[in-house]
Amino acid sequence: MSGFNLLNIGSQAVQANRTALSTVGQNIANASTEGYSRQNAVFVSRVDRNGSYIQNVDRATDQFISRQYWSDISSYHSLNFYDTLTSQTDNLLASSSTSISAALDTYFKSMQNAVDDPTSLANRELYIEESSALARRFNNMSANLKIQNDSVNATMKASADSLSEYSKSVGELNDQISYLISRGQSVNELRDQRDVLVNKIAKIVDVHVVEQGNNFNVFIGNGQPLIVGKTINKVELRQGSPDESQPKIFINMSSSDIDITQQLTGGILGGAKKFRNEILNPSLNELGRIALALADVSNTQHRKGMDLNNELGGDVFKDINSADAMRTRLKSDNNNKSTIYSTFVNIEDTSKLTLDDYEMIIQEDDRLLMKRQPSGRVVSLTKVTSIPATGLAQNTYFLDNSTGKLNVKLDGINVEVKTVSPMSVYDRFLVQATRNAAEQIKSVMTDAKQVALASPIRIITNPNNLGSGIAKAAVTNPMSTDFLNIATTGQLNPPLQIVFNNEDPIEYSVFDVSNPLDPKPVTLLDPATALPVVQSDIPFVQGQKIVLDGYEIEIQGVPKAGDRFSFDFNKDGASDNRNALALSDIQVKKLLVNGSLQDHYSGIVEAIGAKSASGKINLIASHAVMKSTQNTLASIIGVNLDEEAALLVQYQQAYSASARIIATSQLLFNTLLDSL
Repeated sequence: MSGFNLLNIGSQAVQANRTALSTVGQNIANASTEGYSRQNAVFVSRVDRNGSYIQNVDRATDQFISRQYWSDISSYHSLNFYDTLTSQTDNLLASSSTSISAALDTYFKSMQNAVDDPTSLANRELYIEESSALARRFNNMSANLKIQNDSVNATMKASADSLSEYSKSVGELNDQISYLISRGQSVNELRDQRDVLVNKIAKIVDVHVVEQGNNFNVFIGNGQPLIVGKTINKVELRQGSPDESQPKIFINMSSSDIDITQQLTGGILGGAKKFRNEILNPSLNELGRIALALADVSNTQHRKGMDLNNELGGDVFKDINSADAMRTRLKSDNNNKSTIYSTFVNIEDTSKLTLDDYEMIIQEDDRLLMKRQPSGRVVSLTKVTSIPATGLAQNTYFLDNSTGKLNVKLDGINVEVKTVSPMSVYDRFLVQATRNAAEQIKSVMTDAKQVALASPIRIITNPNNLGSGIAKAAVTNPMSTDFLNIATTGQLNPPLQIVFNNEDPIEYSVFDVSNPLDPKPVTLLDPATALPVVQSDIPFVQGQKIVLDGYEIEIQGVPKAGDRFSFDFNKDGASDNRNALALSDIQVKKLLVNGSLQDHYSGIVEAIGAKSASGKINLIASHAVMKSTQNTLASIIGVNLDEEAALLVQYQQAYSASARIIATSQLLFNTLLDSL
């Protein structure tokens, strides 16, 4: 009996060591296999000295470290994608060959040349060319940023497709693992494959893995289930609405589609969302705001001048409130029940523009919910029951759902929406006041003779004046009826003369000198009330504006009694550069909330540069953390060839010894038979 027991022990030992050798061989064969976890044959001794057996072939693993590694992978790839795109944007905005700042400098330098010699047609032609070049620079910058947007969208599409593919594979592995375990078969390699797939999912989006029995349940976003057992909830990228250029990530759960775009963090998708919200869209909006301010102020000032044809100036750039531009600033959600009949977003004051987009949501009882995007902050607006004849006041709105009419005024913009049918609760609209302006800016002036460098108001100081008074005239409203007639009539309407007629106190009268032989007092606009008042013997206050229709006059210094200043149309004033000086001053004026055009452009370049620099620091740190976790995990699950070689020798010797046990058992048994 003891001989049989010895044979049984040897036989079991041979089988156990053969399995152990096979396990070592598997480890050595997969030393370079991605995600492979080292396997260990677990020997268990049988009771009553009946040998041993392999209880299990364990897979080396540490779920805590694995989860940390998935988190680190997600964080690193999010920062890496964000850093790559941010660096590209930083280089694009800062490079002298593409920079708006460099083009603005060249543009205003050409205007300074015109200031120095307004009679030169060559200088005027250069100004037109530089206006066109500046507009093209804005257009090209916008186009390059939108190419970046297209690249981000393509990456998001590929990532969403890969996410669905990997998720399907994990679900299939969950099913296979459960099935094989129920049949008592080894699933170590399948578990390794599942871990590798989760690594790939973590590169795309931050994941939370819950191990339930033999299954991996994977959650993303704010806990939306991506994988539960073998059930997969499909993720896909869909066209954005209302903004088609900004696609969204949806997850389909129980036949219900949920937009999880803003809930995603980590991975490539999280990095793409962060780049879009923090870098790309603000850059487009800031460029648009600068373009709008430049075009609006340049056009307004140029209209106040006079060209070589003795005509008032026209637009330098395309009107910022052209019909097509106003229409493109508002978008309707695809799910709206109402259909837009007409819409416009009018820019009334470029100095008040912000970088925000605005989401408008129709509520019950003719109420409007308005949110700033991307922050989601609610805008505080006052509802009015009717629109005053003078128009809405700032931060007010009018809404009548039944007639499909909506008007909103805030932050320098005036929004009007009209729908064919009544508006429905939860209809949504998106206002993007500045998003496309850099793409739309265009130089419209082509004739050098139409560059309006002169002031249309000629000031004649009486050579016999004794005081130190200096007269200035500034156009305030080139669109006023009386002022528009000056080029047609060839004179101011009417031509004026200011006469100082007292010493203490100094007083003056303003006369209409249409008939120099019969001057008549002029009706002036009271500076305090803007109401017309016929005045003479007006007390003089140095620097106080004399307000007229479309322009104003200012006297500095101290005039003497008898001093006179005459004002008329500046016909053939080719050498006059007063409006050129005003156009040149646009470069340094605080046109926007944070300063000049250059200040704002420099601000966004500096902000993106700072984010790029800090992003690189965070990326380096994240990479170091990920590598540290990876090394820790590798030390646990990785195959050490030296250790495996030692085990190979150990199990080899044990296998040979086990065979010797069998041989010895055979010898003892034969000896026993021979002794009978």
